Amino acid sequence: MNGTAIFESDRRFSIHSYTWGHGMLLFRSGKTNDLKTRIDVVFTDVRAMDVRAWTDGLTIEKTDAKQLEGYRSNPAEMIEIGNIVYLVSGVGWQGFIVGGGCFSKEDELNINDPGGLLSS
Repeated sequence: MNGTAIFESDRRFSIHSYTWGHGMLLFRSGKTNDLKTRIDVVFTDVRAMDVRAWTDGLTIEKTDAKQLEGYRSNPAEMIEIGNIVYLVSGVGWQGFIVGGGCFSKEDELNINDPGGLLSS
């Protein structure tokens, strides 16, 4: 990646939920014996994505539609006014999300407790 990250963590994250009706995608890093907090990263209004189900490390960077050239799924076609292209990466991979906002929150709740960013 070549810009400034808007979120970066070396923790393990996994897709915890995706709701297609409103396009809400939740990545979550749960507590462990060594890590006493949980981290949620939510994308809203997701239109297209190329991500992994889980990743060691998570970096998110805002970018432009040029970064989507070459993807066979033609994700640039899904961009509407107000959408943002995010480069998303972890150890050994890079993908993207086309969507609305990206929000994160760290708390001390358990892995399946509802968070403040989504109801699940």
